[in-house]
Amino acid sequence: MFNMAPTVALVKCASYDESEVEASVSKALNLVGGIDKYVKKGDRVLLKINLLSASAPEKAITTHPSVVKAMVKQVQSAGGIPVIGDSPGGPFNRKMLETAYQKSGMKAVADETGALLNYNTGSKKVSNPQGRLVKKLDILKLLDEVDVVITMPKLKTHTFTKFTGATKILFGLVPGLTKPAYHLKFSDIDLFSDMLLDILVYVKPSLSVMDGVVGIEGDGPGAQGEAKKVRVILASNDSVALDVVATTIIGMKPKDVPILRRAVERGMTSGDVSDIEVAGEKIDDVKVSYRHPSGSEGLMNTVISNKIIRRLLLKAVIPYPVANENCIRCGICKQNCPAGAITITDKARMNLSKCIRCYCCHELCPHKAVTLKRFI
Repeated sequence: MFNMAPTVALVKCASYDESEVEASVSKALNLVGGIDKYVKKGDRVLLKINLLSASAPEKAITTHPSVVKAMVKQVQSAGGIPVIGDSPGGPFNRKMLETAYQKSGMKAVADETGALLNYNTGSKKVSNPQGRLVKKLDILKLLDEVDVVITMPKLKTHTFTKFTGATKILFGLVPGLTKPAYHLKFSDIDLFSDMLLDILVYVKPSLSVMDGVVGIEGDGPGAQGEAKKVRVILASNDSVALDVVATTIIGMKPKDVPILRRAVERGMTSGDVSDIEVAGEKIDDVKVSYRHPSGSEGLMNTVISNKIIRRLLLKAVIPYPVANENCIRCGICKQNCPAGAITITDKARMNLSKCIRCYCCHELCPHKAVTLKRFI
């Protein structure tokens, strides 16, 4: 069962000015017990960032380097050894990581602070007896090298899961091209949500610190979403509770978000923000108007309980991906399509009879070349 009164720190942070970010992160951590509560001297600490793709910080797709730098300093102040890492979408190899770390600003953070960057691309299959759905989990070997996991999500909308935050960020611990296989195996949104919660159950992150200074709204989480100032930092040792607060800030009903709805059904949260102790700012004082994803699957899953009927309706109602005039035939969408539904001719062509509506093509296209459309 969920903690009866989990605490989520909510602190204002108006910009990515390093001194302001450091002050806000420090305040947020103090509101949840201080960094010494989570990190001991000599601990190797994975700062699991959101590194979806090799994107510049100003695009708001990845965790901002100033927030990561502030957490590196916090870990070091407790005597810990920070290790920055993630497994972005696509092939998982050193060259890809070098590019992503460089472009996202993580290489500069490591150079300035002495933090380590993870280049271990190995993976293994582990037993997950407490998992509801996934009893055998493919996971990065990096976890064997650390004592503490701190997740550092970005506040973003998501065309498939509706929202991505402190819970979904752990999907980045599934290695590279294994992610599309998981998308194919768990193509139903409820199954996919249960899989994500099973990863959370296995990893048990000690702490989550969310970059909500500038988030992504609309058809996130990648280049086709739009940057939106939210001006907050959140922190909690309860990933699900943090996401309940974050979704409330951006005007989503937590129980309409598939992963949070499944967390409620599994007894991991009540889904009611009133059952969470929000320390620092009041939610009503930081709420923002936020454009939600164009997909309607969250609503359909909530309203229609019959899964067969729901799937048929979803095929007709939820958006489908189509390549637009920006397509340069780079093949990234085809490479990451779990259903093998894409061919490259004059442009990317999506076979909608095979498409499982995971939107990996839309999410990972760096050229904004995939548009979401509806039949009706």
